[in-house]
Amino acid sequence: MLKLLQTIIFLILSQQLYSQGRDGNIAIDLKKIEENRVYYSNEVSVKAHFPNGESGWEKYLLTHSKYPKMPRKDKAIGRIFLSFVIEKDGSITDAVVTRGLNNKCNEEALRLLRSSGNWVAATLKSKKVRSKGNISIGFGLN
Repeated sequence: MLKLLQTIIFLILSQQLYSQGRDGNIAIDLKKIEENRVYYSNEVSVKAHFPNGESGWEKYLLTHSKYPKMPRKDKAIGRIFLSFVIEKDGSITDAVVTRGLNNKCNEEALRLLRSSGNWVAATLKSKKVRSKGNISIGFGLN
């Protein structure tokens, strides 16, 4: 599913990056493609992270998370796995649930991630780059 989504996004973005010149040749802006590339954590010098690292993320979750109100029969316990992009400015985009519990818990996990503020962007050769992030949020777990 993630590969399909990445392919669709690539095709949409590539439509804007290719232009046809007056002579009928297609010009490809490789610099723009490279600037918009999303790197995986094993491809960067310094990985993107939440300010103050893992302990900062845990503190943020403790102070901002709320277990959603729902009927007792619908209550769920477990982890929600999220995938997202950390932009060069540290903002979070393209957040999606890759494995969830139920709609209300999934929405709360997305809300927490999207409202977490700016992260510290990944760097490659001392230059900030867009990178892929994956995280899990536990509900009803100690």
